[in-house]
Amino acid sequence: MRAVLIGAISLLALSSTACVGFLSAPVVPPAAFVFTSISAPLDTQFESTQTGPKRGEATATNILGLVSFGDASARAAAQDGGISSIKHADYEYMSVLGVFSRFTTVVYGE
Repeated sequence: MRAVLIGAISLLALSSTACVGFLSAPVVPPAAFVFTSISAPLDTQFESTQTGPKRGEATATNILGLVSFGDASARAAAQDGGISSIKHADYEYMSVLGVFSRFTTVVYGE
């Protein structure tokens, strides 16, 4: 029983420090345990990046690591901004004590 409890606490601590989740992004900014609010690009073609005149966002939310909801896809973000051609994408991540976190995909285009 004690091993299960220690394992659960370790997993909660790891997931709440943002060590899991957005490791596949090309740029992974530092994250903190108490409060994190960061933005970073989702592409690596910085020399040729154009943003375009329109901007759209799509968000997914997590509460207590137990419930997640929302659509943070590039398609949903493009629909939000009325974008038919995506030129660039960023992400924003915010977390408070691992109790509440929000991941937002931001796209730019025409």
